[in-house]
Amino acid sequence: MMKRKEPPSDKSRPRKKLHVFLPYDMEVETLSRLPGKSLMKFLCVSKTWSSLIRSQRFVASYYAAKKPSRFVVALTNGVSGDPKRLFILSGEEEATSSSSSSSLVAAATSILPSMAFSLVTSNYDHNPSVMVHEVITLGRGGVVSRSRVTSPYYRPMTVGLSINGFMYYAASVPVPNEAETPPTPVFVCFDVRNERILSFITTPKEVLVWKVYTSLIEYKGKLAVLVPTNCLRTGSSFDRFDLWILEDVTKHEWSRQSFQLPLSLPFAFRRSQRMISQGTNKAGEIIFSPTNLQHRAQPFYVFYFNTDTKSTKSTRRVRIHGVADTEEFWSRHGLTGMCCVSFSPQHNDSIAFL
Repeated sequence: MMKRKEPPSDKSRPRKKLHVFLPYDMEVETLSRLPGKSLMKFLCVSKTWSSLIRSQRFVASYYAAKKPSRFVVALTNGVSGDPKRLFILSGEEEATSSSSSSSLVAAATSILPSMAFSLVTSNYDHNPSVMVHEVITLGRGGVVSRSRVTSPYYRPMTVGLSINGFMYYAASVPVPNEAETPPTPVFVCFDVRNERILSFITTPKEVLVWKVYTSLIEYKGKLAVLVPTNCLRTGSSFDRFDLWILEDVTKHEWSRQSFQLPLSLPFAFRRSQRMISQGTNKAGEIIFSPTNLQHRAQPFYVFYFNTDTKSTKSTRRVRIHGVADTEEFWSRHGLTGMCCVSFSPQHNDSIAFL
């Protein structure tokens, strides 16, 4: 007796793969909400995604998409001249709080060996009155181009601050009789896109009274300089400061606003404790952060100052957990001595490297 052949069960049948194709706009909308690290991985998914992520339309959508702002903390376990390693930590910033005290959490994103970056400047031997700048353009394959830019001689005084495609840094211009007349304080405005010195901005001498210790920040889209005003009286701290704002780059017009802090912040030099401002948040609050960690496993605090004088709570203190504030962190990474630290608010991922 012959047995009837049973039809194959559903389990034994080869299943067809289901392909779901998303509309192009939906793909762009979804991918534009992801962090830069994820996009770097997704370049390898397919040629289609690689082309999409590198397209001008996607880049525009990525920067236009609303993402929670983040802060970045850079920490080195050594003095500025001899860094051992570089720790990069980041976390999500909070909205403006009415509380006078709050806390955030920073997570380590990378630990790198010591690195140094510098802007190459030199003088022509045959013409000491000319300054030469070497501009290096980096791309996906490394160094794309090198070019030289010349300008009248000056002495750089501070690090640079980039605002809307222009780099600003303080400098002094020597005068013929320097023994009797001090150098002229200026701000150099470098046009990054066109690779040229745009102008030397005339600057009141009060703006650069602290010279290399000058704090440059972006304030409401403009270059601003925060100048503590009563350090000489208090010795090593300040509770008042002037905010000098470059109102007009072309006309070299500056404005000054004076503020009173409800507490004193340290402002000592060299390897002592010093609080500086490295920027503002979207609400316009000026952020003060320490330049170094002098003691092991100490809490890391950042102060937010509201420039609206009508506010009843002008200053709030925020603790950032995770910034070398435990013995376990110091022991695990072999940290000793003083650590230099930098706090950068309002950080946005860049996908230029893609």
